[in-house]
Amino acid sequence: MGPATGAPLITNIEVRSVLTPQKRGGIALSHGYTINPYRGCAFACSYCYSTKFVHDPDKKRTWGQWVEVKQNAVDALRRDSHKLCGARVFFSSATDPYQPVEKRLGLTRALLEVLLASFPAKLHLQTRSPHVVRDIDLLRRFGDSLTVGISIPTDSDVVRRAFEPRAPAIVRRLDAARQLKEAGIRTTATVAPLLPCTPKRLAKLLAPCFDSAWVDALNFYEKADELRAIYDGRGWERFLRPDHEAAVRAALTDVGLIGSGVARP
Repeated sequence: MGPATGAPLITNIEVRSVLTPQKRGGIALSHGYTINPYRGCAFACSYCYSTKFVHDPDKKRTWGQWVEVKQNAVDALRRDSHKLCGARVFFSSATDPYQPVEKRLGLTRALLEVLLASFPAKLHLQTRSPHVVRDIDLLRRFGDSLTVGISIPTDSDVVRRAFEPRAPAIVRRLDAARQLKEAGIRTTATVAPLLPCTPKRLAKLLAPCFDSAWVDALNFYEKADELRAIYDGRGWERFLRPDHEAAVRAALTDVGLIGSGVARP
């Protein structure tokens, strides 16, 4: 694998299916299937839970330095498209569908085109990349069945760089959300995992750009030492207390992003 500061290693793989049925836990509480066009992720978020699905020790250690492209994903989804009519789909759960390589490949867009013709009852598209705006023309065609979630776990690029070294800047994500909302596409601010932030400032930034928000606390999974070192080394330990999450929820409630009928996507 290449160094952490270099471009990620891109390889092609073939899969039997990109449609994964959900039976219990997590997003399965509200979605029947997940779709992931890639394995791995170039954004290198230190807290990412997806590493728990990586069984190769070298790939687990070098998370953020490699991306595998499911090159036959479109054909695989077409074969399973009969399962999608009336289904609830989360796109995507274990990688960002708008990897930097997506700009060149257009794999996510091609999968969305298959989904559009398959009539799912609900589609939630989750990303932290402003590149999602490329597909506004296509996303609008899903109508009320679609919600786009954009991950914004903090209001600070200092914090963002500490936990998400390769992820897009906060202002770029906000601009993407604003464009989506102005195009009539329902948007959800995914404040998850909740990172250090100024609650009222975060709420003020999110309010003009999103229709709703949901908050979820940081889960250390198998990364407790690494993540606590970030908090302890910067004096951010207080942001791990329950009162921080409560303050964020209160601020988002005050601006109308959390309220009755607003739930996790």
